[in-house]
Amino acid sequence: MFDAAICCWDAKFYYFNPRPSQINPKIKTLTGAPNFPAYVSGHSTFSGAAATVLSHINSSKSFQYNSMAEEASLSRLLGAIHYRSDIEVGLQMGKNIGNKAVSIAKNDGAE
Repeated sequence: MFDAAICCWDAKFYYFNPRPSQINPKIKTLTGAPNFPAYVSGHSTFSGAAATVLSHINSSKSFQYNSMAEEASLSRLLGAIHYRSDIEVGLQMGKNIGNKAVSIAKNDGAE
């Protein structure tokens, strides 16, 4: 999760993309807009990483973990806080980070 945070916030401040409500003031959210860039979605990145690692630990629940990650990701789009590209790239970034963590753990002797 720490690696996901570092990668996500590095991308956010590298690309510095505005949120939908900053481009179109007519877009209103129920939660308000966070005061940091949109791309990539933090919820999506964290959820993708967590689902990947948890799926490795307990593969019998992989479908549920991935479904929850996708739902968390989609909630940001439906809440008008992110664009589709923010959530799709964030989810994939999280999965890539999770896969890297699993790979490192395996190389260190974890199953």
